[in-house]
Order: sequence, then C-alpha cells, then structure tokens
Amino acid sequence: MGVTQGGGYTAVIEVAQEPDGSFQWTNLNIAAGRDVGRGILRPAPFPALTSGFAAVGWGSDSRRVYYADADGAVIELKTDGSRWQFLNLTSDLGVPAARWNSALTTGGMRSGTMMVYYVDEGGGLIVLKSMKSVKSEPTWHSDIADFIPKVPATSPMAALQNGRGRFVYFFNKNGHVIEVEGFGKPPRRITDLTKFMNLPSPSPLSGLAATGWGGDHRHVYYADTNDSLIEMAGYGDENGRWSARNLASQGVRRLKDGSPLAAAPADGTPKGVALLGQGSEPLWANWENGWSTQEIFTTAAANSSVACAATTDGRPWVSYVDWNNHLSLWRGPGSDWRWWDLTAGLDLPAAAKVATQGPLALVQTERGTRIYYLTDEPDF
Repeated sequence: MGVTQGGGYTAVIEVAQEPDGSFQWTNLNIAAGRDVGRGILRPAPFPALTSGFAAVGWGSDSRRVYYADADGAVIELKTDGSRWQFLNLTSDLGVPAARWNSALTTGGMRSGTMMVYYVDEGGGLIVLKSMKSVKSEPTWHSDIADFIPKVPATSPMAALQNGRGRFVYFFNKNGHVIEVEGFGKPPRRITDLTKFMNLPSPSPLSGLAATGWGGDHRHVYYADTNDSLIEMAGYGDENGRWSARNLASQGVRRLKDGSPLAAAPADGTPKGVALLGQGSEPLWANWENGWSTQEIFTTAAANSSVACAATTDGRPWVSYVDWNNHLSLWRGPGSDWRWWDLTAGLDLPAAAKVATQGPLALVQTERGTRIYYLTDEPDF
C-alpha cells in the first residue's frame, strides 16, 4: 500500500516495550491510516507541533493518544491491542476547535469513563467525556460551560480522576490555581485553591501536575516564584481538608525555571513527581518516610518535557529528551535503576524541537511501557 515518503509531515511515534523487555517503534499516523482505495493509505491527521498532547493506557494493552492537528481538530488515536484507528472528535461531536497552542490533558481511565480537556480560541474550557458501553463502542459527549473562568494562553493544565469524580486544574489570569470538578457529585464545582489555602504565586513559567486515587484523594503540584515545588494535598474541599507544603524545605531540589512537571498516577499512595533541576538534570522526587530527590542519568535538552508512570510493583518510569536530542527512558528506584537511550538503540526518528512542556507522554499497560512523542523527521 502506497504512502508518501518521509520528511514532509509531522507524526506521533510510539515506542513500546515488549514482554521480553525489548522495544519497538511505530509511526502511529501511518498505523492508524485508512485505505481509501487503489492501494492508497490516508494517514491519520498530522499533529501540530504547538499542540497539547496526552495519552492513556489501561488493561491488557488498551491505549489512546490525543492531540490537535493544524486546523485545531482534536484527534484520538486508539487501539485495544490489535490495529490502530483514529477519530476526529471535533468534527464527530461538533465542538469548537482547539486554540493553536492549547494545553490538552486527560485524567486517565476509571470505571470505563475518561475525560479529555482542551481550550478553544476564546479561552473556554472544553470537556469531552467517553463512557464505556456494554454493547457497543464507547460513546462521547461534550460539555461547554461558559461560567468557568477563561484559561489563559500561557496556562498549563492537569487532570485526575478518583472515586468522587473528575477534576481539571489550570492557572487563571491572576495566576491562581483553579480546580473545576465536573460530572461528579455535585455536578460541577469551581474552587480557587490559591485563595482557599493562601498559596504562594506560581512562577510565570510553572508547569502543573496532578494525580488522584481512592475515594477522594487529590495531589496537585506547581513551582512558585522561588522555583520551589509546591504540593497541594486534599481530601474533599470542606472542613479544612486541604493542605499545602513547600517541598524545597523537605528535601526536594529547586526546579529549573520553566521546568515541566509530571506526576505518576497513584493507586493507594502518591508515587512521585518528575521534574528538571536547575542544571537541567532530570529528577525523580518521591515520598518514602520523607521526601527525597534522585538524579536521573544524563542532562535534558533545553526544550525537553518529562513524562512518568508507575508500574504495579511501585517502580517509577520517567522519559525525557536528553541533551543530544535522544529519547531517554529511566526506571527506578534507588540504586536498582536502569536507563535506555532509545533513539540510539532503535534508530528512532528525531524528536521535534518544540517548547518546554511539549509533546511527550508515557503510559503503562499489562503488556509493558509505552512512550509517545512527536517527530517532524519521520522515516516514512
């Protein structure tokens, strides 16, 4: 089947670990393409390099990847372990296109329900909800709530799910951390966490990360103007059950200004946060009878993001792009760590050189680790 030769488009690359520990890579825009007849393959829509980027993995080997194309259409790449397919959620649901530099996030899959969040051209928060159907494919619904504060163009977003409901976080125009609860009980609640807990102001370049578990546990992370990592920990938003702490005073190194943040999804306890130190060194900050920071092998590229996940045995996995523009993968913890230069080992297409906190995602399924990134130099 014919396809256009490489070099003239962008693509989503998946690097997947096999059960024997080896890795292989796939150009997902080609893998999810459709046969339009006469031996011609129409690839999935190509991602915009300014697009937000998110991925989810669960079960035996179900994976979903989300991004916006050059027209702002939000695209889903999907597989449940066999072939890849794509959906254009913007046209299928009739929702607004994503802003050219919209953040995009998802709180993961829980009980057959998943949320995808992005921002339209007017700064409005758009919520897409996928619900599992017993007899057919999951159904998608959309929600556009005009009463939610506008999301500034410079704000990152983070999301989580727990037993109570689904939550998304962003910075408003005053730099306050805003929490929006949606499709839970009550149906919607908006909380200015900065006012609620008298939080320090975030750095103008701060990242944002969140993870949740159990009945209503929520942990949210950002960097303040002193490049200290701030943790908000909550169980409900009433009766003073939110707390905040400056982790720089508890053993976590100060961040590089503009460091991306990624929190490992938790199951019963927070696993930790991936970040970049002031020398661009990738770090894993975690709690185990006190906060500590472990330095990860090599130095990150100036435009690298970070992504992380944790396996069921509690091991953290962190991915980033190193100083040589090679995709790197680290598995901890402690002295029992391992590091892979995936670009050198697999002859990967080069990672696209885009802004910090850009397109990089890491998920875990029962089959193994899966990493996703964007390239503008695909081999085919």
